[in-house]
Amino acid sequence: MKNSPKLGVAHRWLLALLLGALTLLPVAGGGEWAEDALPKPPLKDFENRPAFEVLDVRAGNVLVVRLSGENRILRLIGLYAPKSGSAEDEARAFLLRLLQGESVYVEYEQDWPLRDRQDRFWAYAYRAPDGLFVNLELIRQGYARLSAPEPFEHQKLLRTYELWARKIQKGVWSPRAPQRVQDPPRSQPAAQRAAPAPPGQPETGAHVKVYVTKHGRKYHRKDCYHVRRGALELTLKEAKAKGYTPCSHCKPPE
Repeated sequence: MKNSPKLGVAHRWLLALLLGALTLLPVAGGGEWAEDALPKPPLKDFENRPAFEVLDVRAGNVLVVRLSGENRILRLIGLYAPKSGSAEDEARAFLLRLLQGESVYVEYEQDWPLRDRQDRFWAYAYRAPDGLFVNLELIRQGYARLSAPEPFEHQKLLRTYELWARKIQKGVWSPRAPQRVQDPPRSQPAAQRAAPAPPGQPETGAHVKVYVTKHGRKYHRKDCYHVRRGALELTLKEAKAKGYTPCSHCKPPE
């Protein structure tokens, strides 16, 4: 039986759908989706735009920059970052690695209020000078998921990368072993044990060594991954007096 013109059109339509689906199939033998099939991030020309120094990273979606002579807290548009546990530490640590010692270009969403309820500035951040879209990179690497009170310019782009990160199980989308309620106490390796107090003095926080990072707000053990790029050694007593709190990842003494 000869194909009718309508059947031929249907075949071509079906073929187009199949070809489109193939662009999202895992790479052969790699077990991952083809990232190069995803839409490209926006190309921005920042040549004549000022870049602002990153002073601090407070969360996986919050940073502080020096802008127009003041410290300005930026809340990255479109992102929800974990607020507790190791996932929170990992998201903040990733953003810190991405922006520590760097500057960013800042843009705002035209149809949004300038600030959120906590008086932080809603913003898009692009790392200087390479123009890396920081909001998108957090989604792409799986350290944040899409969340916003209202539609925004790059919502479709971030959604596409979130689906990709979810399919290949990156970051917050990766399967995690269930956490036990409480691990039994274990003795520390010798390298992690605090130096003993001088004879006749009680063992106190003044003799326990911990480590803090330049922009962090938590104190850590020496072998914690947060301190691999350099940290300041303090006594536990000094760290607590300065307002540092214990890292939930390496669980230093309290």
